[in-house]
Amino acid sequence: MWQILHSRTFRSLRHRNYRRYFAGQIISFAGSWMQSAALMWFLFDRTGDPRWPSWILVAQVGPTVLLGAWGGSLADRYPRRRVVFWTQSAFLCHALLLAALTACHWTWPALILLLMLLSGVIQAVDLPARLAFVPELVPREDLINAVGLNALLFNSARAIGPALAALIFLAAEQWVARIGSWGWDAVQTAAVVCFTLNAVSFVAVLVALQGIVIDGEQQRRPEAKQSQDLWQGMRYLQHHPRLGLLVFLTLLLCIFGWPLLTLLPAYTRYHLGRGEQTYSGLLALLGTGALSGALTTATFGTAARRRFFLRGGALATTLGLALLTQISSFPGAVLACAAVGFGLILYLSTGQATLQLAAPSEFRGRLMALWAMTLSASAPLGHLLAGQAAAIWGVTTVLSGLSCGCALVTIVLWLLPPIGVREDGELDRKA
Repeated sequence: MWQILHSRTFRSLRHRNYRRYFAGQIISFAGSWMQSAALMWFLFDRTGDPRWPSWILVAQVGPTVLLGAWGGSLADRYPRRRVVFWTQSAFLCHALLLAALTACHWTWPALILLLMLLSGVIQAVDLPARLAFVPELVPREDLINAVGLNALLFNSARAIGPALAALIFLAAEQWVARIGSWGWDAVQTAAVVCFTLNAVSFVAVLVALQGIVIDGEQQRRPEAKQSQDLWQGMRYLQHHPRLGLLVFLTLLLCIFGWPLLTLLPAYTRYHLGRGEQTYSGLLALLGTGALSGALTTATFGTAARRRFFLRGGALATTLGLALLTQISSFPGAVLACAAVGFGLILYLSTGQATLQLAAPSEFRGRLMALWAMTLSASAPLGHLLAGQAAAIWGVTTVLSGLSCGCALVTIVLWLLPPIGVREDGELDRKA
């Protein structure tokens, strides 16, 4: 255990506050992904309409795009630990409500959509506060490592959560077949269990937050007007144009990079001429690449290497997408998907750390809100545009266009001076 804590990759875990936060978050993230997977399948099973899961996803991310600036201002006006505690408590209550409604057969799709819209509003406050809270848990020299570990636990939970949901669905089928349903079918039984376990998972975060002590924790700023707070993050980026450009390039890279998830089923069937097992393998390698990117950031990330990691992440994404259009073999597609996952997470974790290091404490919540709004807006926009374009021009043509877009981002990054970093690795406030 002590060897892990003192290793280069996990050095942020040496700090008590971050170690508590990390342990609570990995349990909570796994529960959230488990609930998401269960809800998607439950809604599709009840409606038979593939559009409902998509609308649920939009309901979850939409409020962050619209209300993220407000959430960021709350993170700067109040102690962030307290804000995160109350938003995580709200998520716990939300999961219990979802489980109770499902158990009582009150699962009309419109009601579930409204409930997930409420979850999105909570997320609009929670996400900026969580992102801004991390720099308070570790010293400045370990922040890039902490961001890399956050990406690692998020992507690990994204694999663990749905796997747990699958096991619960399998167990529910066997339970109902042997013992009976008591008015519930197997899908409803599994959904109720997943939603309840997700609620329980938030207890781990709440316990961890209660044990975290922040020296000099910021107090409320009652003198600041909420209406003045909302867009000060944007004005800060206007006065630091290279940081503003970093956020804009992040938006573009996500719009051009993440749609591979949407296009992968069609690519597998029509370009590779293969089926579901190949698709699952490619999806798994995309996740493996993402984990590798997070580990690379956590292990080797330093202030002096941020420029190299930003460029390298964008370049790996570009080359991976371009390779997919040129090969028709499974081994080549595996390599390309791993490169895209690696590049995106390497870039995003490094970019997030760059913005956090550049942000004064009093602005950090609002800047992290802009970062969260960027990520939340880019994914649905990119998926929507890429899906429509693939229906018209074909998946290979669209992948070529996406790789060109990522190449443009890479070229701009290559031409830019260092973003927020001086030669000695310290923050350049003029950036």
